[in-house]
Amino acid sequence: MKFQRIIVLFTLIISLSSFTSGIHKYYMSVTEIEYVEEKKSLQIISRMFVDDFEKLLQTRYDEKAQLIRGENNPQVNNYIKRYFEDKFSITIHNNQLPLKFIGKRYEDDLIICYFEATNVENFKQATISNLVLTDLFEDQKNLVHFKKDGETESLMLLKDKSEGTIKF
Repeated sequence: MKFQRIIVLFTLIISLSSFTSGIHKYYMSVTEIEYVEEKKSLQIISRMFVDDFEKLLQTRYDEKAQLIRGENNPQVNNYIKRYFEDKFSITIHNNQLPLKFIGKRYEDDLIICYFEATNVENFKQATISNLVLTDLFEDQKNLVHFKKDGETESLMLLKDKSEGTIKF
């Protein structure tokens, strides 16, 4: 298990350090999910390259859609919400959780999207499906880190292996 985490960390470092004037040859998103027991909620943070996600929004919804720092375009926010509803899910106790889009921000070449699932009762396992950006990039990798009770489990999800179950 320790070896697997080292490989995941190495892959993440290589992928996120490959910025070159907005051009990169790796397609990867990183999603962090944390269960906050006191609030009975899952807090979700998803990071993707801005240019990849903008291209996807333009291809899928509106060729004029743009991700612009400091701009809070309600239509773009709606596209983000719709896209994640279609491509990302968390299932606990055989129920797919509704995710609320909280907002987004930008950091360097990344867009960071925030979501929350509320009224989540304690659980021992969760199934995550992540097809984000796989409809545009065949070699897209989606790394998911799930934290609960101080323990973190990770999954690497791909287009042909888009779902995994984490047990705590």
